[in-house]
Amino acid sequence: MYYGFDIGGSKVAFAVFDESLNERERSLHPTPHQDYLAFLRLLSSLVSAADSRWQGVGSVGVGFPGILDGEGRLLAPNVPVIHGRDLGGDLQRLLGRPVQADNDANCFLLSEYHQGAVAGTELALGLTLGTGVGGALIHRGRLVNSRRGGSGEFGHGGIPATLLRRHPELPLFACGCGLQGCLETYVSGTGLSRLYGHCSGRELPGKAVIEAWRQGEATARRCVSLYLDILAAGLGILMTQLDPDAVVIGGGLGESSWLYRELGPRLPAWLMAGVKPAPVRPPAFGGAGGVRGAALLARHVALPFS
Repeated sequence: MYYGFDIGGSKVAFAVFDESLNERERSLHPTPHQDYLAFLRLLSSLVSAADSRWQGVGSVGVGFPGILDGEGRLLAPNVPVIHGRDLGGDLQRLLGRPVQADNDANCFLLSEYHQGAVAGTELALGLTLGTGVGGALIHRGRLVNSRRGGSGEFGHGGIPATLLRRHPELPLFACGCGLQGCLETYVSGTGLSRLYGHCSGRELPGKAVIEAWRQGEATARRCVSLYLDILAAGLGILMTQLDPDAVVIGGGLGESSWLYRELGPRLPAWLMAGVKPAPVRPPAFGGAGGVRGAALLARHVALPFS
């Protein structure tokens, strides 16, 4: 059996898959915020209990939001309990078996490449639009990555000057990475809330902004239009520079059908003349992509970062 963990700032998802990648069980657990030992005990107990239920020693894969530093420790500021820790090594020692770990966006794209939205493509790009923005590339079935696992941090690229010329009132939001004007600060769920605050003077959660947009509120319509322009600009740059065969979008916003309907007509304006945009697709596995991709890590131990 293959076990997948998807670690987030508020919850840890755990799922068990069989040899054919059929999901056999799934559970959600609050993420311990400060106690690293409690966090390790949580993961270890879930693995031990699954071993007992399925009468075997399962292979373990872990997806997390972040990259590695030069010493192999996680840089994951959105999950303080694991930030600066050697999670893979510590968990491996605790479980007494190999543990494969990778960035959560890589896990998402790996899952969508295997029988998912970008199956069979030569080069595929994945973006996750959640609290932040994650990114990943996969080429002929192998993740494109560096030793630190930061090759797909597209959310920390800056927005283009042409976008600021079109929207001169657009502020340069400060990003948690230390830079300003990162794509993540506009097109994540948090970014959508910030944009609404810019347009109205008061912030709303991203979901509330979308609901107001659906109800025709003028400010929300202006805000969502601005959001879509920024996302189209960011995708246009990535399509021009990387030339992917297909793009799949995950995260809470990526599972919204309206996004693809509204985004498509805006993309050509941000591409070179005569170039058609790559198809942009919703995820086949939705919220299951993270744990499924983590389980795939355990099945593909030769992948980078593992």
